Amino acid sequence: MKSKIALWLLILALIFLAFGGFYGGIAMLLDPSGRSLEMDAVLARLPVANFTLPGLFLLVVMGVGSLLFVYGLLARPAWRWAEALTGWSGFHWAWAGTILLGVVLGIWLVVQGLLIGFKWQIQYITAVNGLLIILLVLLPGVRSLFK
Repeated sequence: MKSKIALWLLILALIFLAFGGFYGGIAMLLDPSGRSLEMDAVLARLPVANFTLPGLFLLVVMGVGSLLFVYGLLARPAWRWAEALTGWSGFHWAWAGTILLGVVLGIWLVVQGLLIGFKWQIQYITAVNGLLIILLVLLPGVRSLFK
């Protein structure tokens, strides 16, 4: 029973991440200058000319990627291409992919912090959500569902 509750909390955390990825990604793609997100002042500190690449990253990796893993965790499809990517773990591809997503999110936030600092509340919320994703997916009860 506890493993099911942890799994649903994990699903909710991934959906929350997906909403953030879609919101930030679409906003950055619609306004690559960053003005709409009040981020235009930090653009000079970034190794990119505008927010198009960060926007694509947020949209595809954090948005679409999160929802792909939600689907994988719930439906557990046996996709050969996905299993080949995570067969090393001995766990279902969606479980291993969720860990990878959490690590990528952590790296994204560390790099972001080094380049522009932590200035917005959403950065702290996203960091806590990323830690929650990693902790939940590593719980023995959740792990046992995907072995």
